[in-house]
Amino acid sequence: MAGAMIAIDSRLMAAPLKTDELLDRVFSRPVAAVIVKLAAPTPITPNQITGISALFGVGVGVALGFHVGWVATLSLLAYLAFDCADGQLARLRGGGGYLGRAMDGAGDYIAAVAIHIGLALWIGDLTGSWITGWLMSAGAGLALIWASFQLDRYKRRYRGDTDDLVQLRAEAAATPGIGGWLIARLEPYAEQLDGGVTVPDREAYQARVRTPMVLWLLNGPTSHFTVMAVCFVLDRPDIYAAIAMGPMVLITLLALGLQRRAESREPAVIERASAE
Repeated sequence: MAGAMIAIDSRLMAAPLKTDELLDRVFSRPVAAVIVKLAAPTPITPNQITGISALFGVGVGVALGFHVGWVATLSLLAYLAFDCADGQLARLRGGGGYLGRAMDGAGDYIAAVAIHIGLALWIGDLTGSWITGWLMSAGAGLALIWASFQLDRYKRRYRGDTDDLVQLRAEAAATPGIGGWLIARLEPYAEQLDGGVTVPDREAYQARVRTPMVLWLLNGPTSHFTVMAVCFVLDRPDIYAAIAMGPMVLITLLALGLQRRAESREPAVIERASAE
C-alpha cells in the first residue's frame, strides 16, 4: 500500500503544472465562463468584452481616487473576470488572432495606468505626501510589470507556446488603422518573450524548472491583484505597494535565480540561438 502511495505521489510530482494563477483558477475563469455563456448568443464581440474589462479597470482607479476600497475591489474582480472572458469568447467563435491579443493588451495597459494613478492619489492622502504616493505607486507598478513579463516568458516556455512572427506581420499589414498599429507593437514584445530559446525536450524541461514555475505562479499579475483586493478592502493601498515592492520583488528575484540555475545545468534542456 505504501509503495502504491509513493508511486502515485511520484506521478503527481512529474505531471505538468497547471499554469493558471490561483485566483484565475478559482474565480476569474469560472465567472468568465458564465459571462461567455450569456454573451455567446448575442452580437457582443470579444473586443467589446475587452472594452468592458478596461472600463472596470478604470473604475478601480476612480474608486481608489475617491478612497472607496470596497468598490475598488469589486471593480477589480469584475475587471479580472471580463479580462478572461474576451479570450474565451474569441476561442468559442473560432477566433483569437493577434488583433484580439493586441486589443487585450491595450485594455490591460489602460486599466493598469488608471489603477496606479488612483493608487498614487490615495497613498498620497494617507501619507500626507503626494511625492510618496507617486513614488510608491510607480514602484508597485514596476514590480507588477516585471513579475508579469517574467511569468509570461517562462510560462510560455514551459507550455511550448510560440508566436508566428510571419503571421503576425501579415495580420498587421492586412489590418487597417489603429488595429494594425497595435498588432505591429506586439512584435518586439513577442521577440523578447521568446528570447531566442527553443526547448527540444519539453518533459525534461518541465521537470527541471518545476520549482521556479511554482514561484512564478505565486507571484504573477493575478497574485498582485489578489493582494490589491485584500488591501483595498482594508483601506490600506499603501500596504499593497509595500508588499509589491518588497516581498513580491524578492520572490521574483528568487524565482529568476532558480530558473536560470535550472536552465544552465547539464545536461542542457534549452537551446539558444547562435549570435550572428
